[in-house]
Amino acid sequence: MSNYCIDIFEFGRHKTQEVTIGDVKMGASNPIVVQSMTTTNTNETEETVAQIKTIIDAGGQMVRMTTQGQREAKNLEHIKAQLVKEGYNQPLVADIHYNPNAANIAALHIEKVRINPGNFVDGAKKFENIDYTNESYLEELEQVKKKLIPLLNICKQNKTAIRIGTNHGSLSDRIMSRYGDTPQGMVEACMEFLRICKDEKFFNIVLSIKASNARIMVHTVRLLVQKMNEEDMYFPLHLGVTEAGEGEDGRIRSAVGIGTLLMDGIGDTIRVSLTENPEKEIPVANQIIDYINTKEGHDAIKKVDTDNYSPFKYTRHQTNAVKNIGGNNVPVVIGNNHFTKDSDYSYIADSSVIVSADKKEYPVVKYSNSNEFDFNNHELCFVKIAYSDMDDSAIQFFKQQNNVVILLTSNNSNSTIEQRAAFLHLRNHHVTTPVVIHKLYDSVFDANTQIQASCDIGPLFIDGFGDGIFIENNTENQSLVINTMFAVLQASRVRFSRPDYISCPGCGRTLFGLQDTTVLVKEKTAHLKGLKIAVMGCIVNGPGEMADADYGYVGSGPGKVTLYHQREVVKKNINQEDAIGELVALIKENGDWVEPS
Repeated sequence: MSNYCIDIFEFGRHKTQEVTIGDVKMGASNPIVVQSMTTTNTNETEETVAQIKTIIDAGGQMVRMTTQGQREAKNLEHIKAQLVKEGYNQPLVADIHYNPNAANIAALHIEKVRINPGNFVDGAKKFENIDYTNESYLEELEQVKKKLIPLLNICKQNKTAIRIGTNHGSLSDRIMSRYGDTPQGMVEACMEFLRICKDEKFFNIVLSIKASNARIMVHTVRLLVQKMNEEDMYFPLHLGVTEAGEGEDGRIRSAVGIGTLLMDGIGDTIRVSLTENPEKEIPVANQIIDYINTKEGHDAIKKVDTDNYSPFKYTRHQTNAVKNIGGNNVPVVIGNNHFTKDSDYSYIADSSVIVSADKKEYPVVKYSNSNEFDFNNHELCFVKIAYSDMDDSAIQFFKQQNNVVILLTSNNSNSTIEQRAAFLHLRNHHVTTPVVIHKLYDSVFDANTQIQASCDIGPLFIDGFGDGIFIENNTENQSLVINTMFAVLQASRVRFSRPDYISCPGCGRTLFGLQDTTVLVKEKTAHLKGLKIAVMGCIVNGPGEMADADYGYVGSGPGKVTLYHQREVVKKNINQEDAIGELVALIKENGDWVEPS
């Protein structure tokens, strides 16, 4: 059994050691800390101070600033002084890439320094595959140590914390050459720095591993926790889905990734990265935390054998196909008392049937009433059951039926854990009946309910469970419910119903209007279902986070954009006003364009 969380059948916080960041205590039993990041030029004191105040006034408890060089690092002293003068004492964080000297300066002036193992010493990625011997690999680690130890000494003297922040998009060529673009490589990148800190007896550390792909982010953070536990380390975790995007999609993708880990009990601080003004990230983060906190003290869930559970890699739960549900089919979407051209089925509550796109009706039967129903007269039947009713007779029933789809429901306040236990129970008994995940929300369905549904259902699809999704709610706005289901499936990487946009929130390194540009790119490409398009502010994480993107739009200078096809640079330094047209032309050149219907 893996030990990445306390107990997968009972919600409980993973215990980490306490660290101090200014006046904020993080880890252990302290509340989860919410933070954000400025988008201003850190050399502009007044502008940066104003934005930090806006973030804090919105409820942010910690604020990070991009710190490209020594000039920005020195100006942190003035920013901090101005904030304190105005009564703002929340901790500040310097975001460092490529520049250890800037980190050394920043550590003198503010409470925390974020360094990226992928480029703290190694510089920008060249995507070169280098054949390292053990000796040459260790030589590079010695160079890391020489650069890192001076920073650790400064942090010790000034009581400054460090975040070791690994990004999927900026692994070093050393790590890439030995481990590839894998969760194991991301974890080792973090652990290399962590072991040096441990040797130097520096423990005021927070860790993060982020990716724009929520599934990779979840599996990698779980693996990091497991690896730390094996090496007797228990440092606090910072969670986030980087480059999550904007609007509904950005919020749902963040809730799926962050919510899955918080549901595991993992996470001591979070940031929701949206391509919007940073203060808009704070209420979303609080909604996620507040909802996850309601899971504490849930009803007991019967434990099952977890030998067949795969928390560190995606393995789809194997089922037989019944019509278009299960097997190798993408998960279906079931609406409620409403049918649109987008949903695959619609549940008609009054007559307890589910209607398919071709208008055929299929019965919905409660398992408790299954003895009274003749299943032989139907080519497809939905049987509604909760884990608590899955006794031996239920297992035998499902094994005997070849025209049944399970409608898996739950009344437990932690439906995620209970439904996961149900899937493991079915798997352990070799039941291959397709399963649609059902969740009822009684309240008004709104943006907050979208967050709740993402936290409840997203983790199951991240883990490979589920052949369909059915969110039941009586709201008149059924289109919002259906859009939410499709967005949860896309955020979980199991069904793509629209383009997949990877867009960063922007920072002081961004040299063009990122928010406006992202909106324009979406307007031009919104009909290109399944295409992956990245809109990135700069080259720090841009090329790497676009690893599985089809096309990339990346800032390369003031008002300049470089276009990528997959990982290859196609057009450099295009004027920003021409770049979207050039992006469309590039998509057409490669045969991926279709005209809007």
